[in-house]
Amino acid sequence: MSITIHIPFYNLNPEEKQGFRKLRRIDFLKENISNLKKLSIRPDIFVHTHNDYLDDKDIEAEIVHHKISNEDLEKGYLTWLIRPEIEKQKNKYQYFMFLEHDIRFTEKNFQYYLKYQKSLSYKKFNLGFLIYENSNEDNQKYSIHLTKKLGNFININSQNFFINDLENYCCSWIYDQKQFNDFLGTKWWSFQKRAHNFRHNYGIVERSSIGYNALNMEYFRATLIPEIDKKPDPGCLLEHMTNNYYNKFSEFKGQNFTDIRGVCKFKVDEIFEVNNNNKKTVLSLYFQRIARTIGWRLRFLTRLFKKK
Repeated sequence: MSITIHIPFYNLNPEEKQGFRKLRRIDFLKENISNLKKLSIRPDIFVHTHNDYLDDKDIEAEIVHHKISNEDLEKGYLTWLIRPEIEKQKNKYQYFMFLEHDIRFTEKNFQYYLKYQKSLSYKKFNLGFLIYENSNEDNQKYSIHLTKKLGNFININSQNFFINDLENYCCSWIYDQKQFNDFLGTKWWSFQKRAHNFRHNYGIVERSSIGYNALNMEYFRATLIPEIDKKPDPGCLLEHMTNNYYNKFSEFKGQNFTDIRGVCKFKVDEIFEVNNNNKKTVLSLYFQRIARTIGWRLRFLTRLFKKK
C-alpha cells in the first residue's frame, strides 16, 4: 500500500514564533513529516511552497515550487495550486491526502481510518475526524470547530456512529483511489463550484481543505464519528499543533457563539449527547438533507420577510 500526502507551506514570516510552544512554521512542518514517515504504509510526501526558503533545509519530503503573486499568496491560493499536481498521481497510489502543515496525522489516525473507512464508504458515508487543541489550564483536549454537541447517531454493524452535521471541516482530507477519482470528475475539484452550504461559507483556503465532504456536495450521505464508551474513538482526533485558538478567543469563553468565537468550547470527550431518542436511519438522513438543501436554496425568502 502507498499514500501520497500533499502539504501547503506558507512562510511569509519564516522566523515568527507561533502558539504557546513558540515554534516556527518549519518546526511544526518537520514534526509533522516525522510522524508521517512512521506510517505503516509507504508515504510519499510533497511540500508545496512559494519561494526557496526550504531549499537548504533538511526536509524529508519532495519540495514543489509554485509561482504565485504576493496578493494571491496572502489570500490563500497556494492551496489551489496543489490540485493539478496531485491529479497527475491519480493512478499511482491507493490513498490520497491533503494536510495542512500544522495538523498532526499519526499511525493511530491512519489505523482508525483503515478500521472504518471501507465499510462506511460502501454505504456512502464519510469517516470523520475532529481537530483539537490542548488547554494549558486543565491539560484537556478541546474541539476547535464544534460549537454545539453532536446528538444524532446511526447504528451500522452494531456500532454507533454520531452524525457530524454541524462542521465536518478538519483542515485535511483523505480518500481511497475510487473516491479520489470520483472527486476529480466534479466541478468541486476544479473550484468551478463553491463549497458553501446552508451553514458555512468557506474561505479560499477552506475550500481546498474541506475536500469532497462539504455538506452541500452530496457525495456522502453524512460524516460519521464512531462512538466508544460514549466518547469519540480516540483515533479520530487530529491535533492542531500551533495551538493558537484556545487562548485567542478566551474572552468569549462560556458565551453561546456559533461562529469562530465559539471555538474550543467543548472537551473532546464531552461532545456526544447520548440519547436513544436521537437514533436515525439512512432514510431519515436522506430526507433531512433534502430539507436543509431546499432551505439553503430558498434562503433569499428570509431576507424578503426581514425587509417587511
